[in-house]
Amino acid sequence: MERFHSRLEELIASKGLPPWAERVVLTDEVQAVAICQAPGGTSRRGYSPTYDEFWVVLAGEMVFEIEGQTPFHAKAGDVVFGPKGRSNFIRIVGDKPAIRLGVISPKVVFYDPETRKPFPK
Repeated sequence: MERFHSRLEELIASKGLPPWAERVVLTDEVQAVAICQAPGGTSRRGYSPTYDEFWVVLAGEMVFEIEGQTPFHAKAGDVVFGPKGRSNFIRIVGDKPAIRLGVISPKVVFYDPETRKPFPK
């Protein structure tokens, strides 16, 4: 993938209503995925035992639950760090869709925190 520039406004127009996700960067070392969800939408609770992850909140508001931390509210402009080995869960709040950019290794395997087994691909 050789995309050097992505415009959020154009991505939103092309994808339409949530939910949707679009990989905007992919190299051997890193991937970035724009994820849009409607109010009330959630992520799957999971973790990576091998790779740290971070998110940049591009639009809307969400509550992050990161294992070992008190849940916290994040909004457009915030950067959130998810350390490897700690489960995380994201819930969209407010009355508008929310968009986050998730950045992690493309080699990541996510695990279910209850079973400690990898999620099916």
